Amino acid sequence: MREKNRTNVIPFPNLKDRLLEKGMDALKGKNYQEALKMFSDAKKFDQDQAEIHLGIALCLMELGELEDAKKVCKRMLLEDIGHYFTVLQVYLTILIQLRQYEEVQTTIEAVLEENHLPAESAEHFYKLLEFSRKMNHSEDLEEAEVYVEEEQTYIEDLFENETQQIAFIESLKDRNIVRHLSALRKILENPQGHPVIKSMILQLMKEHEIEKEITIHKFGEAVTIKPAELVDLSEMPFTKKVLNILDDTLGNENPTLFEAVKELWIRHLFVLFPFLPEPSDATLWAAALHLVGYEMHGITLESEEVIETYNVEIVILGDAVKRIYQIEEISYLQI
Repeated sequence: MREKNRTNVIPFPNLKDRLLEKGMDALKGKNYQEALKMFSDAKKFDQDQAEIHLGIALCLMELGELEDAKKVCKRMLLEDIGHYFTVLQVYLTILIQLRQYEEVQTTIEAVLEENHLPAESAEHFYKLLEFSRKMNHSEDLEEAEVYVEEEQTYIEDLFENETQQIAFIESLKDRNIVRHLSALRKILENPQGHPVIKSMILQLMKEHEIEKEITIHKFGEAVTIKPAELVDLSEMPFTKKVLNILDDTLGNENPTLFEAVKELWIRHLFVLFPFLPEPSDATLWAAALHLVGYEMHGITLESEEVIETYNVEIVILGDAVKRIYQIEEISYLQI
């Protein structure tokens, strides 16, 4: 009777959801062993929840248990667990790490035959198919050398447009990005790369506490920094100084407009990140934001009034206003 009572344990309410949440947090924190345990425990309560299976697969992949990760993804694909193309992306990534290029090729060819490929993913899969076919016919070359060279070529080809770059960056948020630093560096070092995407990468590296020095080219300038040492935009002294000046004027005059302009300022700094606006005159930028804020909301405000309030020169103010509009256009560019 005592044994029977032991087996009829009633779990705490919502235990599965709490285990899943803890597993996700551990995965984001790169504590893969802990995350794997949480997901495995959660699986005991639900054998079919996609997030649990995918979490297990990602943990196994990051821990180097590639064959086990492959089995999890293969089962998900066969049993239609989770979003098919999300799982397929992970599955193909595992196959590439295992250097099982023939299976990469046959898998993609099967998907193409079924004609179920989403339009936004078509180019990516075709390039991956070409890559796997090349690798399947490279018996006469040193395997490791070919693998590194061809995969790097594939990564570079993958980044032909900003949409693909953003998708790649988003896919790395909850994963170990160290192995992808080479690809991310190439985007940061490309003078023609989109400023917003470069800021996204720096933010990602900061969140992952990357200590290595990274060089970024933006707006004709270059700087080498350690992402882990970057300060949040809202906490930067210059950010606060401009907002404090603006709060004393626009904040008292029109609190609602001040909040809108505050968002504009943070967005402006994000596009420039890690650079700061030039000249580094907080009063000038407060004045320019004040004027732009009114203009953007269709309210007429004479420049002379702003010049008098902030005691700035009209020519310099005009240049700052022009720069704000230029950066704002970049920040809303359809990418």
